[in-house]
Amino acid sequence: MAQHRGTQLALITALALAGCQQGGSPAQEIVAQGTTPQGMTEGFPAVAMTDAAAPAVTEAGSMPPLLDTSRMQAAQIVDSNGFGQPMVAAELQIPAGWQAVGGVTWNDATNCIANQLQIGWSAIGPDSLTAVEILPGFNWQVAGTEIQMNPCPSAPYRSTREFLEATVQRTRPGARVLDYQDQPEIAQQMARAAQARPQANQQAQVRHDAGRLLIAYPKDGVDMREVLTATVSFSSMQGNVVGGTATISSIRAPNNRLDFDLGTRVLAGMRANPQWLDAMRQRSMANLQRVSNAQSSSINDWHNRQMAIINARGAADRAAIRMRTNQEVSGIYNAIAANTSATSDSMHKTTMSGVREVNNYAGVDGSTVQSSIHGGSQVFQDTANPANAYSTDAPYPSPPAGYVELEREQ
Repeated sequence: MAQHRGTQLALITALALAGCQQGGSPAQEIVAQGTTPQGMTEGFPAVAMTDAAAPAVTEAGSMPPLLDTSRMQAAQIVDSNGFGQPMVAAELQIPAGWQAVGGVTWNDATNCIANQLQIGWSAIGPDSLTAVEILPGFNWQVAGTEIQMNPCPSAPYRSTREFLEATVQRTRPGARVLDYQDQPEIAQQMARAAQARPQANQQAQVRHDAGRLLIAYPKDGVDMREVLTATVSFSSMQGNVVGGTATISSIRAPNNRLDFDLGTRVLAGMRANPQWLDAMRQRSMANLQRVSNAQSSSINDWHNRQMAIINARGAADRAAIRMRTNQEVSGIYNAIAANTSATSDSMHKTTMSGVREVNNYAGVDGSTVQSSIHGGSQVFQDTANPANAYSTDAPYPSPPAGYVELEREQ
């Protein structure tokens, strides 16, 4: 089937990655079974963050009080109607007293499988201004490269920046773009993770592009700042280029009050429900088969019409026409098979690679130590106290006495 579907089923992985995208990627200390990385920093220039041209408080409003986000409470992201009854898709922590709204929805009206699963979820602070948000992702064929058998829509975006700026125009009308930052380290981490897994089809060329966009706009008389982040994967095969991201993450607050560490704590601490993951994959595969069968039926109908034309023509040119028609049908099926192999493999790999973008290491006490792919590539664990572990990218690491380097599980 001629569409790239891996992005959709990478949903939970992308959410965990979004937490890391809120800030930088310093070496992170970890413990057995993994903890949420802390201390992310924003990294935007001060002039962009403050935007002196706009006051923090407009004439119509006043600056709300500071929020206390030190205490956290449990929250859920719920799939309300995807499986006949509400089902928890993921659990996470949000600041105490905040309200969680939204969840998972399904758009079965589209035959673009990667755009069927949509998540729109927010954790909103008591001031009704500060929020951590997950916006639905989008998958598209890059305009000018479309193929007829791919049901995904056409769009002109050729970079994450173009995609995010278009998202802002659609969802935040009138917002001012203050700054954009490429995040090549995130794109490289995505590429390394993909290369570490065997590929069933080597024909597709994949490029990852990550970045974040800082915008400003007034809300209820208060000058706001918001950062939207995304990682877009572009897959090219036989001239057809498909772009897509599972989600967009966002954090917003009044000017000078953006707390990037809060975005990290909320999104990177999410835990997906394994039962929901299994149900999601089964439903997506069933929809994929339905669309594939419809496409095959359409191809067969077209072939039968072509054969009827052949039979109506004279015998002199019948053989030549038959040969050309069979070659065209073969080419269509080969293209569909190639795309199906590549995208189904990507869909399976990204789902099973872990809901939190982590690598597993064999612990000294027989346990599994999970380390974020955004940390160091070498992981050390204390033999005396296996609860202590850390990762590093130092070329010549000097672990404390009693620490041993762990081997990555396959």
